[in-house]
Amino acid sequence: MFGEKHDLHHEFPEYESEIRHLKMNNNHFARFFDEYDELAHELTRIQQGIENHADDYVEGLKKKRLFYKDELHFMILKHKRKEKKKALKAEKKRLKEKQKAAG
Repeated sequence: MFGEKHDLHHEFPEYESEIRHLKMNNNHFARFFDEYDELAHELTRIQQGIENHADDYVEGLKKKRLFYKDELHFMILKHKRKEKKKALKAEKKRLKEKQKAAG
């Protein structure tokens, strides 16, 4: 819709820290993030009347933006699962060491 913000930080505010981490540490994510951001800005310019394009071109951009958004969301969720796994593994190790020291 006109006037809506589609940058990734507005789309997924709950993943702000993950987005920041992935942008700095994952080149694939960073490249997709930049592509998504460029598409979002181009669509904003079109909606504001700064640029004019045929409807089928605009629809193509929207589909492409949605593809990137889905891929980025998948990468964020994958990163969260990986971090959760690491935390669980560390906690198991800590408990095992604690149990070993007490026993």
